Amino acid sequence: MADENKFAVAAIDVFDYQSACCVVKAAERERMPVILMFYPDMRSYIPFTTMAGIALDCAAKASVPVGVHLDHGKSYDVAISGLAAGFPSVMYDGSMEDFEINIDITRKVTDAAHIFGVDVEAELGLVGQGSRREDFCDSDKYTTPEAAKEFVERTNVDSLAIAIGNSHGHYVCEPNLDIRRLDEINRAIDTPLVLHGGSGIPVQQMAESVRYGINKVNIGTEFFEKCKVSMAKSLAGEGFVLDCYQEAREEIIAFVRERIRRINPGQFSL
Repeated sequence: MADENKFAVAAIDVFDYQSACCVVKAAERERMPVILMFYPDMRSYIPFTTMAGIALDCAAKASVPVGVHLDHGKSYDVAISGLAAGFPSVMYDGSMEDFEINIDITRKVTDAAHIFGVDVEAELGLVGQGSRREDFCDSDKYTTPEAAKEFVERTNVDSLAIAIGNSHGHYVCEPNLDIRRLDEINRAIDTPLVLHGGSGIPVQQMAESVRYGINKVNIGTEFFEKCKVSMAKSLAGEGFVLDCYQEAREEIIAFVRERIRRINPGQFSL
């Protein structure tokens, strides 16, 4: 839907029912699709099966299209565990591996996932940490159109996360997305493109990246921090714990609505 209509879906890393509910409510109020993601390292707090069940239930009851996705599976076993837990979309991130190893494992994940109708996202190029300037300012580490074309042809992935000057977490300096590189990649392949590190990318650059081919924007760091601040403020007050959650929820919903609009300023709505 995003690729056909030239917009990008906000993909938010959620961690429980309350956070998932806030993201869905925000999407409904904006009349926009959204994706609920779960970061695998959080399974020490909540099992894959539990989070998949919560997210899928929220998606089924939503009045707008809601996707459910396992984010950043760092190994074949993690990606397949997400598939077994019921996630209808999983990511295998082999971007830190050698190109051929990344292709080999990604292909094995897609071969298994596609049997069950599960989509696979992969990553190519270095999308490192925003705390390390060299991770997102060194163009030698970016995805190339040639590599992207070979990668998708040999793996049959459903979406591809690329490196064009973006990184995860807080940026130590303002990122400068290589929009020309993005345009070349988008022209080289038909596979929907994903932008990781959506927390902290300037509004104008975000909108331009969508205009030139990004179909999914991941947001985690900013969302986690907003949830923490809003929940701490509400829980410090009087009243039943669930009433406190309700107070925090409206602040979190407003935050997600603003991020949805930032990604797609007036370009699309259902």
